[in-house]
Amino acid sequence: MTVRGLGATHDERRWEILDAVFTVVDTEGAQQVTIRRVAAVAGVSVGRVQHYFPTKDDLLTGAFTAVNELGTERVRRRTSENGLEGEGPASILDAVLTELIPETADDCRLVRVAQAFETYAYTRSELKDRVVRGYDELVSLLAQLIGGCLDTHGGKQADAARFRSRAYELLGLATGLAALVVVDALAPRAARDILTHRLTELLDTSPEADG
Repeated sequence: MTVRGLGATHDERRWEILDAVFTVVDTEGAQQVTIRRVAAVAGVSVGRVQHYFPTKDDLLTGAFTAVNELGTERVRRRTSENGLEGEGPASILDAVLTELIPETADDCRLVRVAQAFETYAYTRSELKDRVVRGYDELVSLLAQLIGGCLDTHGGKQADAARFRSRAYELLGLATGLAALVVVDALAPRAARDILTHRLTELLDTSPEADG
């Protein structure tokens, strides 16, 4: 339960405001985010919002950062709760990819908000650059894990940079399946099964790297 009033901590109050931004973005679109609208949804004063986020750009940037951090935390929690931190790259790769598929209502909301922010970021060069960097970092991680799975030449780990095309393929499949789940065109379990099946096929093929 969220603590309100004088007992609320700085982080809790800040999070209430960010959650209100998510609600506006999810139900009305990123273009409708204003300090006044967010204050109304959060049930706080305009001054309270401005205390944490002085401008609309600060508000959107803070929410954008929070969405990315929540996504990263989901993956970290998934690997930790399933005891995968000491496992091999194949298990971690499967966990990272399948965690991109939303399963609960909160997961779907997070995906919708992230999609809305990415669309909004297209017209904001700084945010667009952050989106591109985020995808690049994720692709690099996936390529590293793929390379770790496809050991070649007597057990020598493959160069991760050589597997970026496969990483993009898996990321594209995962995000596409996630979009289908969000609109109820595909069940989460079915989406994860499809993704795991393709991952298994990829890892069972020749370890020859991308051209």
